Amino acid sequence: MDPSREVGEATREGVEQGSGEAAPRLGPEHQRLEVFIGGWTAEGVLGEAAGPQARVKATAVDRYEWLPGGFFLSCRGVMRFAGESLESTRIIGFDPERQRYRMHLFDNHGYARVYEGGERDGVWTFAGAHERVTMSFEDGNQRLDIRWEQSDDGATWRPLCDLKATRVH
Repeated sequence: MDPSREVGEATREGVEQGSGEAAPRLGPEHQRLEVFIGGWTAEGVLGEAAGPQARVKATAVDRYEWLPGGFFLSCRGVMRFAGESLESTRIIGFDPERQRYRMHLFDNHGYARVYEGGERDGVWTFAGAHERVTMSFEDGNQRLDIRWEQSDDGATWRPLCDLKATRVH
C-alpha cells in the first residue's frame, strides 16, 4: 500500500484488484446541487425551540462552493443573533447507495450532525435525529426560504428558526 494515499481512497488500482467498489461518476443528482452555489444573506427570527432567545431577530451569511471534483458542496455560514454567533461548515453530497442526499454539519458550539434528505419541485428537505430543515427556492432560484425545526423525541417538532435568504452572488 502506498502510504501517501488517504485511507479508503478509491483508486482505479483498488477496483482492478477486486475491492468491488466502482469509481464514482458525476450524474444529474450532483447537478441538482448547483442551485445552492453562491453567496446568500438571510434575515429572520428564532422560534420557540430556541428557548429564551425565541422571537429574537437573526441574520445569516452563507457561501456554497463546489469541492474539487464536483461531487460535494461546501457551505461556510455564520448566523448572528442576540450578540451571539453560530458558525458552521456543511458538506452536502449524494449517497448513491442510499439514493439520498446527505448533509454533514459541524459548528462552533461543538455539534457534529448528519442529515439525510432530497429535493422535490424545488423544495429541499434534510432530517436528522433532532433537527430538520426545509429549504424552498423561489423567484428563479434567487430567494430561499429556510425553516429549521427541532425535536426532543423525533415525533414532536418545534420551530427553531425561519429565515428568508437572498442570493448575493
